[in-house]
Amino acid sequence: MRNILIPFDFSKYAQSAAKTGAALARKTGAQLNLLHVVYAPPEWDRMTVSMQQNYPEVEARMVDAEIKLDKYAEDDTFKGVNVQTFVYSGVAHEQIIQFAKAYKMDLIIMGAHGAGESDKLFVGSTAQRIMRKATVPVLSVKKEYTPKAIKKILFPSDFEEGSMNSLNTVKNLAADLHASITLLFVNTPFNFYDTPSAEARMADFIPVQRAVKFHSFIYNDFDKEKGILNFARQKKMDLIAMVTHNRKGRPNYQLGVTETLLYHTDIPVLSMVMK
Repeated sequence: MRNILIPFDFSKYAQSAAKTGAALARKTGAQLNLLHVVYAPPEWDRMTVSMQQNYPEVEARMVDAEIKLDKYAEDDTFKGVNVQTFVYSGVAHEQIIQFAKAYKMDLIIMGAHGAGESDKLFVGSTAQRIMRKATVPVLSVKKEYTPKAIKKILFPSDFEEGSMNSLNTVKNLAADLHASITLLFVNTPFNFYDTPSAEARMADFIPVQRAVKFHSFIYNDFDKEKGILNFARQKKMDLIAMVTHNRKGRPNYQLGVTETLLYHTDIPVLSMVMK
């Protein structure tokens, strides 16, 4: 891991993400990139300089953000970490996704709202849009999360063929963190597999030659999300890594499995869009 992106809006949620990013950067030697996006009118980047001058408040906010962000980057939070700061203008989620792709970020870390807060704070939020559209893994942490060593990573899945690339991403992260990976197949009444079939699916995902320690479990529950949450709590997992499926044709307001998990757990959630 070489580059970590922290979308930073100066909130407590962003500060939690920054602390988590700093801890990971110290562990992996990655560079930390703090990006603040100042809202600007549509088509801002295509406007001429004379047209942009009709919006002096945008330029003022950018200058103010640059000063504040540079000052924050000097905080003890980032001691021993290589930190770069960036201030862009535009629509937040669009700029963040473009930045991650253009500068080849390996990971985005964001602060996320939870069940103790209004669901309106998450549905339609910048965090939700980035989780759904980013081309790189997105790690979401809660406001009160305190960074700690990540030693046990949970990878719940149906173990379809398309999930293998995501598992490889998790495997690389586990190797960097010296963590183990637990494969989890959740059986539900309406999507039930006998034990030999479920075990066979998981077995195909465990490499013969491996530097990372793997475990595998089958867990029965009435609901997939509850099964994942219950298992993660019982086994005291440090991170839940989820594959997010294509949402084409589904309403934007409808929460997916990954989003539901994030909403209801204090455990950090790593989401990866299936490619």
